[in-house]
Amino acid sequence: MKKQALSGLLALGLAATGWCLGWTNNRIVNGGLLDSPNPSTMAGAEEDQYVWKAPLEVGADVPGFKVTREPIKLVWSKGTNRRWLELCDGGGVSQTIHVQAGRTYIFRFVLEGNPQGDERQSVNIVTPGVNKSETVTRKETRPIETRFTPTSDQAAIEVYATEGGRGPRVRTFEVEPLALNSINR
Repeated sequence: MKKQALSGLLALGLAATGWCLGWTNNRIVNGGLLDSPNPSTMAGAEEDQYVWKAPLEVGADVPGFKVTREPIKLVWSKGTNRRWLELCDGGGVSQTIHVQAGRTYIFRFVLEGNPQGDERQSVNIVTPGVNKSETVTRKETRPIETRFTPTSDQAAIEVYATEGGRGPRVRTFEVEPLALNSINR
């Protein structure tokens, strides 16, 4: 009984240590955008009542991400310290990640309508073997999930706006391998 309790505590301690050190299965670099520069210090930054926004040009690097289409803004909330990307009128980003060929992965992120954008706001999601669209209203926030199976050891993932004017917003990116005992849907 003592051995089991000690083993359980050790496993819990290792899991907590891994979480604190950032040891997760997430393949996306800077998925929460917190390693990005502070938009208030960037060229062209605009201050709103609660946020700072900075425009990003095609080819610009947001740690881990490459801007593939304009216009796009990096946004920082002063109140919550949350960061997101505002994909205006076709703006988009991509990231190439290391994966295992033939294994299924899940790509997740949060898609949020921009209250200042059009009523319907859409993004296109491109991963190996997948090209699909997701839509939100300007008052809607929802998690998006896409499964893909790469054929090589690298996978390019891109998200870009297809409609919506001043939106939509994207944040909290993750790519994790599907558990080996899960059933593919």
